[in-house]
Amino acid sequence: MNRLWVRLAMAFLAVALLAVAGVAVVVNRATESSFRNYVGRQNILGGNPNLPAALEAHYATSGTWAGAEALLPGQRGTEGMGRGVGEGQGQGAVQGRGGEGPGYLLADARGMILVANAEADIQRPLSEDERDRALALVVDGRTVGYLSRAGIEAQAMDRAEQRFLDEVSDALALAAIGATVLALLLALGLAWALLRPLRALRQSSEAITRGDLGAQTPVTGPTEYRTVAEAFNQMSAALAESTALRQRMTSDIAHELRAPVSVMRAQLEAMLDGVFPMSADQLAIVYDETLHLGRLIEDLRTLTRAEAGRLPLNLAPVNPAALAQRMSTEFLPLAQDQQIALDTAIAPDLPAIQADDDRLRQVFSNLLANALAHTPVGGRITVSAQRRGARVRFGVTDTGPGLSPEQAAHVFERFYRTDDARQRDQGGSGLGLAITHELVRLHGGQITVESAPDTGSTFAFEIPIAPGASPATPNGPAS
Repeated sequence: MNRLWVRLAMAFLAVALLAVAGVAVVVNRATESSFRNYVGRQNILGGNPNLPAALEAHYATSGTWAGAEALLPGQRGTEGMGRGVGEGQGQGAVQGRGGEGPGYLLADARGMILVANAEADIQRPLSEDERDRALALVVDGRTVGYLSRAGIEAQAMDRAEQRFLDEVSDALALAAIGATVLALLLALGLAWALLRPLRALRQSSEAITRGDLGAQTPVTGPTEYRTVAEAFNQMSAALAESTALRQRMTSDIAHELRAPVSVMRAQLEAMLDGVFPMSADQLAIVYDETLHLGRLIEDLRTLTRAEAGRLPLNLAPVNPAALAQRMSTEFLPLAQDQQIALDTAIAPDLPAIQADDDRLRQVFSNLLANALAHTPVGGRITVSAQRRGARVRFGVTDTGPGLSPEQAAHVFERFYRTDDARQRDQGGSGLGLAITHELVRLHGGQITVESAPDTGSTFAFEIPIAPGASPATPNGPAS
């Protein structure tokens, strides 16, 4: 009973049973009541279907039931209706003519019998059963009397009439049973159809539990199920990607730490064993590796805090033109040493941006260092800044070897390198672009890369304009 399909089936069946039972009871009672009323009316009227209309016309004309016995064959009237029994008080007595067998009973509006074929029936009130079976006589919307038959309450319907009611009851019972069986089948089918997507979802969940990360479930069924399935598939894909990224990051961190530690251990062991002299040159190698470890640890700390949103930003209006110009000036000597031209393309009258000046300088430093590392001798690097709607767009363009689509898709990931050997030789941690991506995101901006093999690369990021900012001169202060 704790299974959902059983509960759904039982709920649908219960609703169907209640509906069928209610309809059967109402139809059976209505049929029996209508049929009994019809049979009772036929028993009362017998061969005189126009008798009620004639009696109502008589009362409407005379205003009393006096003389109504003339319309009722074989009846005996009251003697002394002037005593206030009938509605025609003070009128003459209604005389019956006698007869055999059950005759008619005529009562006034209060139910007091005025006409009967037996003296004992006159001047007594109709019983409750007699009144229920009697036909009401209505004049001008007012009940003025009742017409019944003497002894009709004791007359039972004949066998044919009772057999009709029994057949109706049996037909309703069979219909109720058939409807119940059909409702049960439909309930089971509907429960199976509703729960089929859930079974597929459960199987996919069990696959993830077994370690099959990224397992997908079919997107079928009603809109609600499709929405849940799509959300599950997205979650599963994100989980697989996150797990793979975490494993790759762990492997990369171990690899990054292993290299400098191995170098330091080899140098120290060689000096302890007397292979290398314990000189300043040998100690300088160990010292450089400790600096590399320190940079790696600090970069990891910065990246982790940025990804968690716990890296504080000192936001203030910053002059974007002055910032781009200053960073170009700082990197110009490095570019000249590598025989690389460093140009600027800064639009005039740029509005101030809302940013942390130190963090944006870090973003520029990472992008320019990356461009210098990949631009060959004789190449060119261009730093640009221009307005894009409610943002300012900065760009660093180089004429290096460019990136393939696959490389461009992963370039902002931790420890991702397009040239592992050269980057490690130059002491890079492989975290610069990942940190740059998170710093731009914390500023409410976004960073992209446009590149193709042998055409160079353009790293561009956008920062929102400061509220109420006015244009700033390109050579003004940076903040």
